[in-house]
Amino acid sequence: MAREDGQAAGRPTAERILTAAAELFALKGFHATTTREIAAAVGVRGASVYHHFPSKAEILYQIAFRAIEDLLAMGRQAVESSDEPERQLRRLVEWHVRYHAERRVQARVADEQLHALTPARRAEVAAVRDEYEGLFRSVLAEGRDRGWPIDDVAVTTFAIATMASGVCVWFRDDGRLSADAVASIYGDLVVRAVTCGFQPTAEASVASRAKERP
Repeated sequence: MAREDGQAAGRPTAERILTAAAELFALKGFHATTTREIAAAVGVRGASVYHHFPSKAEILYQIAFRAIEDLLAMGRQAVESSDEPERQLRRLVEWHVRYHAERRVQARVADEQLHALTPARRAEVAAVRDEYEGLFRSVLAEGRDRGWPIDDVAVTTFAIATMASGVCVWFRDDGRLSADAVASIYGDLVVRAVTCGFQPTAEASVASRAKERP
C-alpha cells in the first residue's frame, strides 16, 4: 500500500495531485485517466485524492483555470510594460510561447481537455480565456489603427494563438534551443508578419522616440 506523505519533495499533496493529473490527462486524456492512477502517481491512497478534491472533474478545472489565469496575469503585465503596440505584441507572444514551452503539460490540458468540464465550469474557464485573447485583439486593433496591414483582427488573433500554442507539442527541455530563445524567434516572426510593409509616419516616429527617452 502506498504511503501517504503530504510534504513529499517539499510540496503539498494537493499540488502534487494537480501535477500528476495534468501529466496523465495530457498523455491519456481526461476520460481515460482514473483517480486510482492519479493517486498511484502521487504515492497516496486512492481515497486520499478526495480529501483534496471532490471529484476528478474538479482536478481538471483547477488545472485549466490556473493555467488560463496565469496566462492572463502575465499577459496584462506584457501589455502594461509599454505604450507601443509592436512591443506589446512581441512581449505577449514571447510570454505565450514561454509558458507553453515551460508549462506545456498544463497548457496542453487547458487547450485540449475543456470539453470534459461541466458547462458551468467550462464557461468560467472560457471567460478568462476570452479576456486573455482580448489582450491580443486590443493590441492588434491598435496596430491596425496605426497602419498595420491586418485584414481581420479576430482571425489574426486566432492564427497567432494557434501557432504559438503549438510549442507545447514539440518543445523539449533538452532540445537545441531554450524556451527564451524559441519565444524570441516567435516574437520576431509574429511582429514581422503583422507589420509587413508598414511604415510609420514621421509624427509617429518622433512620438515613439520621445517615449523611449529616459
